[in-house]
Amino acid sequence: MFLRISVLFKNRGLKSPCDLVFNKVLPTNFTNDTDLANNSASSDDDNIQEFNQLMESTYQLAKKLLPFMAKKRIPLTPYNYRLFFDYFLGENQALKEKLDEILRVNPILTAQISENLYHDFYDFVGEKMDDLTKVGQKMGRVSQDLSNNLEKTIDSTGHYRQILNETATQISMVGAEGQGLKDILDSLLQETKYALNNQSDLVDHMESTNKIIATLTSELRDQTRLANMDELTQLYNRRFLQYRFSQLIAERGNDVNLSLCLFDLDRFKTINDSYGHSIGDRVLILCAKILQTHASNGDTLPCRYGGEEFLVLCLGLNLTEASKIAESVRTQVEATQINYRGQAIPVTISCGVSQYRPGEDLEAFVDRADQALYRAKGSGRNRVVLEDEHPSES
Repeated sequence: MFLRISVLFKNRGLKSPCDLVFNKVLPTNFTNDTDLANNSASSDDDNIQEFNQLMESTYQLAKKLLPFMAKKRIPLTPYNYRLFFDYFLGENQALKEKLDEILRVNPILTAQISENLYHDFYDFVGEKMDDLTKVGQKMGRVSQDLSNNLEKTIDSTGHYRQILNETATQISMVGAEGQGLKDILDSLLQETKYALNNQSDLVDHMESTNKIIATLTSELRDQTRLANMDELTQLYNRRFLQYRFSQLIAERGNDVNLSLCLFDLDRFKTINDSYGHSIGDRVLILCAKILQTHASNGDTLPCRYGGEEFLVLCLGLNLTEASKIAESVRTQVEATQINYRGQAIPVTISCGVSQYRPGEDLEAFVDRADQALYRAKGSGRNRVVLEDEHPSES
């Protein structure tokens, strides 16, 4: 929604939603009846209606957003406005969870925290979304170009049909001596050549267009994949997890049999601090490969949830069945070591497992796995704990 609003603002010459937040007045060129009457394009009327609706929803959202930011003493900076706009919009669950967590720990949201959070959630995905938009624009230009050529050929064909009808009439009026027949046939021959040339041009253009469309289709597929993938581990990212979860609920309803395994590398910060981030990255990549081997088939979706956390969504598996996948991953991680300057670095991972409850959102679903994960950490790490298990702490 934010992207749709931004595009409409840009097209209409406005700087930001703030133009309407502080002064709920639409620009006169959107409400001038005379201007609208002079514009006969129905698509423009639709755009105006959509714009007005989006502006109204933006204003209503801002009525909640601004008092909240004032109460929390959050500065109204561009970073903060974008972050909390999406927070109240509710479409980015991962962002909402992160902001809630930060506000619990840090009552004062510093400029540095805001900037880091903005870059974490928008820079990479936003860059990929921009790439997707560019591909879409290329598609649009190719389609319009092809449409123009088709229209040109259709017009030419209609003209040629008219010439044929006129020629038939003229031939029927030729006398017995055939006087004037040669001129008629010469004219028909010329029009035929013109029509054939147009048809040939269209065929050539369509062949060229097909190649361009094939290239753009491949590019679109690649950009879509990149937008849904974590760059380092090549696992699906949190954005795609949210999409897939919503898709499953929409397709199968609340009775869907679904479990999830939430993994967290043990003492990962110590590995980073002791051996450097390059070794830390190697550990993350190693775990990703193990997940792809042991928890990647048509019914499971491994993804990087954030930092050193990984999540596997398990379709058609109950709590016990999902825990077997988690245990397989845990065992393999423990058995694999990273070598650094002749030294073996031990790596272990803990996991919490939960099963979907009808009607809950992804946040609640993950939260129960997170609580189980917390108990796994508290009971000695390097273990799998189910949501209904409460092992003794060690």
